[in-house]
Amino acid sequence: MIRAPRLRSGDVVRVVAPAGPVPREGFAAGAEILGRRYQLRYDDALFSRDGYLAGSDERRLAELRAAFADPDARAVVLARGGYGLLRILPFLNPAALSARPLPVVGFSDGTALLAYAARAGVAAVHGPVVTQLANLPAPDHEALYKLLEEPAPGLLLSGLEEIVPGRARGPLLGGNLEVFSRLVGTTFLPELTGAILFIEDLGERPYRVDRLVTHLDLAGVFNAVSAVVVGDFSSCLEPEPMRAQSPTAAEVLVERLERLAIPVVRGGLFGHGTRNVALPYGSACQLDTFEGTLTALEGVVS
Repeated sequence: MIRAPRLRSGDVVRVVAPAGPVPREGFAAGAEILGRRYQLRYDDALFSRDGYLAGSDERRLAELRAAFADPDARAVVLARGGYGLLRILPFLNPAALSARPLPVVGFSDGTALLAYAARAGVAAVHGPVVTQLANLPAPDHEALYKLLEEPAPGLLLSGLEEIVPGRARGPLLGGNLEVFSRLVGTTFLPELTGAILFIEDLGERPYRVDRLVTHLDLAGVFNAVSAVVVGDFSSCLEPEPMRAQSPTAAEVLVERLERLAIPVVRGGLFGHGTRNVALPYGSACQLDTFEGTLTALEGVVS
């Protein structure tokens, strides 16, 4: 993977909204935190709204292209997730990112943009969007800064719970389960052979989680990857009164994944919940289920 130059305090960071509409209050709270570390640059058009999108496809695409082309920018951070990146993904040029690599930071719908970066051969960051930052503890802020500023971040996650024992090494790929599954069968899916796959999701009912994981299985994803790390699956519940008759999302994930012949763990502190530890997307990592750890063997920046 190509690793972009490391950031330093005061560097310019471009903030973009290529997916869902951005709430001003949540953005202001997160921008205040991120702005203590870096110089944020964005246009007021970031608050555009077109239904469930942050403005038209043309607006969001132009903003993203401008961010990647900004000669002062040292990173690109998503304002929020939502939905919309899949619509503009075909109009982004991977060669432009690989020619001038910048670390992209995001998650949720941002999974599509992280996969785009991986296809371009550029390491990225699966981490908090701006509107999430104010709801996360200080250690998660520091984990993000560490990935952007240190070439060798070391230990990423600890206390992971073993489902299938073993050790594995490979590039860390994946992200939001729903969005990532939509890339399967397209030219935008990163090369998964030997990868450590990590997954998280929000608001998917247990049977839908089952369907998504089963789809990856049928598509051969679990035959290709070397391990699986399960993160937060917030609000993945059946509505009442059906809840008592259904397995939980956690139970579904164990039932579907414990049969795999590769190492599997759960309990990763990343996703839509109260924690979202930044992870180096596309970088080589090592999973050890006996120690319950995920460790970066290389960073996002150089």
